Amino acid sequence: MPYSISLSESGEIINLIYSGTVSPKELYNALIEAVALAKEYTIKLFFADCSEMVGGHSVFDLYALISLYKSVGVPGGFKEALILPQMQSTAEDVRFYETACFNQGYNVKIFENSEKAVEWLIK
Repeated sequence: MPYSISLSESGEIINLIYSGTVSPKELYNALIEAVALAKEYTIKLFFADCSEMVGGHSVFDLYALISLYKSVGVPGGFKEALILPQMQSTAEDVRFYETACFNQGYNVKIFENSEKAVEWLIK
């Protein structure tokens, strides 16, 4: 499976770790699973480590995913920190995702390392 989802040790953050090729269907499944966990534990903070992701989807797939956020129940006050992929073309897709989320009113930000990302999330 090209993604895993877990709670942080503190129980305040949902961790998503992506690796390899992630298809549009797998992105959707990760979203559904993460939102279910967020609802179960009343969590609004998400950390997505995309450093090992190498593609498998397009910017159109990402935009379609964002358009589903309200209908699948992404929590109000949602905040997501992202770690960029090492692969440049995939990193550009993640930058697009950050901008598209911002344009839709979602608080999503890219970071170079997990320490800064988590610090921003819990502020």
